[in-house]
Amino acid sequence: MSSKRLFQFVTLCALAFTAVGAGTTAQATTKHHRAATVYSQRNWYPRTRVKVTKGTLYASTTLTKKRAQLSQAKYRKLTYLTGTQYSLKKANGKKARYNYIVSTNGKVKGYVWYGYLHAAKKTAKRTQATAPKPAATLTVSAYRAEFLKDLNAERAQRHLAPLTEDSRYDQIAQQRSQQLLTNFDHSDATSDFIAADLFAQQGVPGLYGECISMDYLDDDQANPNQNVADKNIYSYIYDDADSDWGHRDILLDATTTTIGIGATQKPGSEYVYGAINTGRA
Repeated sequence: MSSKRLFQFVTLCALAFTAVGAGTTAQATTKHHRAATVYSQRNWYPRTRVKVTKGTLYASTTLTKKRAQLSQAKYRKLTYLTGTQYSLKKANGKKARYNYIVSTNGKVKGYVWYGYLHAAKKTAKRTQATAPKPAATLTVSAYRAEFLKDLNAERAQRHLAPLTEDSRYDQIAQQRSQQLLTNFDHSDATSDFIAADLFAQQGVPGLYGECISMDYLDDDQANPNQNVADKNIYSYIYDDADSDWGHRDILLDATTTTIGIGATQKPGSEYVYGAINTGRA
């Protein structure tokens, strides 16, 4: 994770033989407890400047006392600092990550779900001699090349055969990444596995699984496209405990041979939506 900016990475994974993907897998009945508990903590410095436009602010990691609703205008206009993230087991047995935030004026502080945080825009320092730095722009081919290089390096370390990029898989993965802008899920409104339907409709065989992600292009990096692909690979394989290592298992499956890689930048923003489809074509 970059120590300079918030590492916001949201992922989902699904196997082709499941009806609706990992997001709707039935969970075993768990005894409810009154408070959430911390099972890991991550810190970084310098702290990241963020904006928060919605969500509940809690007084502690137990998540038992609500402090504020951050959707209110007086909280939305504030800028916050965050440098600590807690992995929690909630009272309902589900796991989630919460960041500790404090407003730059020091008056508002507490814990909020990490998915509600957005990197604050930097104030450009302009002079007559220096033009403002252009925003980072996604290049799909560069993202694909770096992702596949990183993934096959990880597979080689484990004595697994490399995956081969397939143009048919790429086409569907790119279509899936575009769909994620309005539906960040493996399933449609009728709970059908979208990727499986697309593979069937286009007559492409062998789909095994899908991983999807949302991350950001960091314009502080020399090569933002390579950087976002590197971050995605790391999180899929080494920071996947919250998904029960489902992404890692899909990408490092010994029986798969083929991969499709898609990525779409949300218009007017730094956020990149990625879709990975693996198979046995």
